[in-house]
Amino acid sequence: MRFPFLLLLALVVPAAASAAPDPAQTAAICGKRASCKVAETFDAGKSPTGAPLSVVEIRLGLADKPRDQEQGCLASNGRDGGVEYWLLDGTAAPKQVLQLCNDGYGSSGVGEDEVRVRPNRLIHWQTGGSAWRWTTTVTSSLVPLQVLGELSCSYHNGAEQTGTKTYIDFDTLVVRSIAKDSRVKDLSIGCPDWPTGPGKNFSPEPEKGAYGAYNLVSPARRGTTDVPMGGTIGDCTPAMTTAGANGFVVFGTPAPRAQAAEIKVLPTGLQTLLIQVHDPLAANQPAPAGGSWVNLPHLEIWVGYNTMYTYTQLPLAELLQVGIDLEGKVYRGVGRAGVLPKVRRWEAKDETGRPVTLLEAKWPDEFALLGGAAVVYSQAEAGRQVRLVSTTGIVNNRPLYLPQVQDFTDRQDGNKQARCRLSGNRMVRAN
Repeated sequence: MRFPFLLLLALVVPAAASAAPDPAQTAAICGKRASCKVAETFDAGKSPTGAPLSVVEIRLGLADKPRDQEQGCLASNGRDGGVEYWLLDGTAAPKQVLQLCNDGYGSSGVGEDEVRVRPNRLIHWQTGGSAWRWTTTVTSSLVPLQVLGELSCSYHNGAEQTGTKTYIDFDTLVVRSIAKDSRVKDLSIGCPDWPTGPGKNFSPEPEKGAYGAYNLVSPARRGTTDVPMGGTIGDCTPAMTTAGANGFVVFGTPAPRAQAAEIKVLPTGLQTLLIQVHDPLAANQPAPAGGSWVNLPHLEIWVGYNTMYTYTQLPLAELLQVGIDLEGKVYRGVGRAGVLPKVRRWEAKDETGRPVTLLEAKWPDEFALLGGAAVVYSQAEAGRQVRLVSTTGIVNNRPLYLPQVQDFTDRQDGNKQARCRLSGNRMVRAN
């Protein structure tokens, strides 16, 4: 349970105290800001090189409020100039690691912060919003200063069936989320609990009334496709494999390592998916009996068309299944009579020299994927389907949950770990 509602800037959860900064460090932090006061100093363990670390909490008066906040920042005793956190790393100059000014964080004015300091870690919890409420918990390392992970929750405070919790691992760029079963009545307001504890592995249904999925990740969105014809995705997005990595094996058994297919998906905005496939079993597949594309190695893309901000257990009228084989042929699956994407195909070699097939599926509607999307790969052997790996759970040929595309390009924290760039003909991590 969270703390009672408080219109204050930041509540610091107690951590080990440390020695206050010396006068020279305080002067370097405060500069000419007369209202600058050292509130507390927290022990942050040691850096990777063994230097002692501490984090200094600085409180500012209204006279030193941020320039973009005319009325100042909300505090427990009215308004002030906000709070800052500075890192003391051995004998190095003080470095600002966080600046906060609670302006309500949304029209409802429910903004709140908590900050915790742990060995080489800074953990920041924040909540805000309007009718749509949100919370985020961001965990960062101090040395080097970078965001490691983020757990967020988004829900409508007047719609019990909404509520999605998302975890981002910025090292791997793997994004997972859980959402409520929208068919259940009398749900509580808010998000489902994130699976925790021994044996609580991430799964298509981590607990009763909630569904889990891997979000498609867009770390390099621009107005045009990021990868040119002949290019590859590189390490820009995590790979799902038919061995069960970063996906769920929803039919058959996980592939042996030597036979595992690897699938990478790079969304470009909300109308294009670039999909890269390496499948050791795909070569020399016999023609399927009866000519069915289902027995060929192929992709299945599920697209949601809901209008109620719910993404789980959608009825067939709000779903579209699209099949694409490795030759680039497009097939209509089950669901509504939506417009199928156009597909461009090319072959290339990935960063390890393996042959890969690239399939670029583009819809005419620039917001075609706004209602959620999932990707399934069917691996075939001896002319028959042997296993399916999916970014979401599939039951009775229906997706349990179609998560939204996770777009990193709109982030305001400058986290380069959430970015990709084009290097030659290959997308690579920006850092």
